Amino acid sequence: MATAVLFGALVVALTPGAARAADPAVGDPSLKVEPISYAVLVDESGSLKGPDLDREKDAATLAAIGELSPDSRVGVIGFGSGAGANPPVDVVCALTVVSDPAAAKCAEKLHARTDQEGNNTDIPAALRQGVNMLAGAPAGQAKVLFVLTDGAMSVGPGEGYGNDPARIPGELDKGLTAALAQAKAAGVQIWPLGFGSGIDAAQLARMAAGGAPSTCSERPGDKPAAITVKDSGEVVQTLQKAFATARCAGVTQTDSTEVNGEADLNVTIPAIATDVVIQVQKAAGEIETTFFDPDGKQADNAPGTERRGQGSRTETLRITDPVAGKWRIHLKARPGVFGPVSAAALWQGVVKSYVQLNPPQPSADESVKFSVFLQTREKNLTDPAALKGVTVSGHVEGPGLKADIPLRPGDKGEFFSDYRIPGGITGPVSFTGTITAPGVAGTREVKTVTLGGGPAAVSAEIKWGDNTIEPGGSVAGTVSWKVNDNKPHNLRVLADFPADTGLRITGAEQKVTTGADNFGFELAFGKNIAKGDHTGRVRVLDTTDGDRVLFETTRTITVEPPPGFWDEYLWLVIGGVVLLALLLALFGFLAKRRGRARRIGPIALRLYRDGQPIGVETRPLNERAEAMWFRLDTTGFPPQLIPLYMHEPGTAWIVRRTAATGTLDVETPLGAHLHLEAGRPTEVEPGLALGFTDDRVQHGPPADASPGSGDPYGSYGAAPTGSPRPYGEDAYGSDRPYNPYGPYGTGPAADPAPGAGPDDTTFGYGPPR
Repeated sequence: MATAVLFGALVVALTPGAARAADPAVGDPSLKVEPISYAVLVDESGSLKGPDLDREKDAATLAAIGELSPDSRVGVIGFGSGAGANPPVDVVCALTVVSDPAAAKCAEKLHARTDQEGNNTDIPAALRQGVNMLAGAPAGQAKVLFVLTDGAMSVGPGEGYGNDPARIPGELDKGLTAALAQAKAAGVQIWPLGFGSGIDAAQLARMAAGGAPSTCSERPGDKPAAITVKDSGEVVQTLQKAFATARCAGVTQTDSTEVNGEADLNVTIPAIATDVVIQVQKAAGEIETTFFDPDGKQADNAPGTERRGQGSRTETLRITDPVAGKWRIHLKARPGVFGPVSAAALWQGVVKSYVQLNPPQPSADESVKFSVFLQTREKNLTDPAALKGVTVSGHVEGPGLKADIPLRPGDKGEFFSDYRIPGGITGPVSFTGTITAPGVAGTREVKTVTLGGGPAAVSAEIKWGDNTIEPGGSVAGTVSWKVNDNKPHNLRVLADFPADTGLRITGAEQKVTTGADNFGFELAFGKNIAKGDHTGRVRVLDTTDGDRVLFETTRTITVEPPPGFWDEYLWLVIGGVVLLALLLALFGFLAKRRGRARRIGPIALRLYRDGQPIGVETRPLNERAEAMWFRLDTTGFPPQLIPLYMHEPGTAWIVRRTAATGTLDVETPLGAHLHLEAGRPTEVEPGLALGFTDDRVQHGPPADASPGSGDPYGSYGAAPTGSPRPYGEDAYGSDRPYNPYGPYGTGPAADPAPGAGPDDTTFGYGPPR
């Protein structure tokens, strides 16, 4: 990464018209977690039961292999009391670099002491040993002692504090006072952790206050503190939290589960975290662990990771520049192996601040924009999620000037304030930006300017066009300048973005003389630039005045890939699909409706003689079919309508419904077509007509029918007032009395009683309804 950033800066510097002055890199590849030196003091007194010591050993092991910096150093010291020739302390692990495999085994030699070994609790001796162990730590490095004990300090006669039982408590107290003074003088913090019922909480608090103060003094609540818990089961998680606070880090919420087969745990890594150690504590070393990042990729052996403690009760995964979000730890236990497992993540955001002033060389009684940005190894922090909880404070100081300046959040990761420098101020004035955030060590940056040199020969400012581009796009800028000394000057624009953005600068150089004007330039980016935000710095330099900075700004460009087919036409396609679906549904409905309309349905075909039904009818064998077939038999009396199951060529009549009108189309055996309307018989042979009724349709008299008029066709109208004119008068003779059945039968009397008429059910002809 360092090579890439330097290469990017070199490309820009060698671009024609680009300034050759060094520009602060965007991001700082040299940033790393500061190492610390620490020791874990573990109580081995005889009051410890087996599980209690196991938990202490787990905590010590976690502290040894769960540290953020591989360059940190750890030691482990067991302590009890001196008995005979046995010393009160036992250095089970000298100060060891945590990346050394031996660090994982530091706690293995811890054991509960016997009476002969000295099984009391000599805390002053343990503190002195720990301070002496840390005396060789590099200057400026944090030094921390963690004290794990299950009881108050106590020793017996002959264990280093005299033989008089009455005087031993006083001598022990003096020893503690001296040990604390030694720790404070050596700059060693003390973080006591007590568990069980025999704890002297006041004594532990005295120990925490008696050592050196925290190196995270900018963060409230981070001073060394004593912690007590009810039993050893809480020791590991409690030490995790104390360890995080002591080394200016954060720790995620612990997730726990019971494993019997397979299970998952989750830890959420915040966006500001640049260095993380996921710590897993297991009931049995045989429980297998597999780590997955938020994208679902297995991360056990991925670049930037280091795994420690496989196959043991304590496992860790160190990650550099992790993907923020929820990480999953998959657990798998073979049959017969089970028990509780917990996981948490120790993390730190390794950042630094960058101070920016505009104008870069302000004058007294002039307003200056004081901005602070946060940098990680790779970039400026612009993500609001990463900046959540971050506080940035400003301070200005110089001859006769001292003021705190509240900085407020701006756009794209900027914290800023407009500050007017008081009149009459001359000499060096420093602007300081300080970052305070959970999990972030206090960091500050100072920029110093000299006032009183008079106005700059040239002033300049940059105005920007749209900062959202597609890959391979460019951002336009305009430099507005003003020459104040009537001399020629050469202005150059220098831009610094990460190398993977493929930056090229055009129009970056301009010669100016007098007056005021502007010129444009472009920042063109490569086609392979990644989607998202990319932050860089842009400066305007006067190369004729020793590359004097006239203006500088931090600019974030947002890359949005060109919309693909689905991005651009998705809603059009969705609209088309919806419209097509609606049309198909409409066509289906209409087709279904048309199909229903074409069904034969509940009709009854009837034969009429001289306008009157003769009691012969037939109905469809399948009302849902679109056709019915019948045969007309006139060889007997009365004529018959014989229903057919299928078409019989040469004899079958075919009846279909006309969907548009609801009328019937009747095809004769000879292929001729007859048009039937409900209630209006159509002649098929001389004197013989075919009609139909439709149970789906209720008919009444025509709209133009006068009151009392009738329709001579049964239920479709009232009875006629006189005898209808018979069909085929020439064939049957007009002098004959009216006979509705003609030559096929005698029928009723010639002069039926008023109101009486033929009944199509009287004779029971035709198939039943």
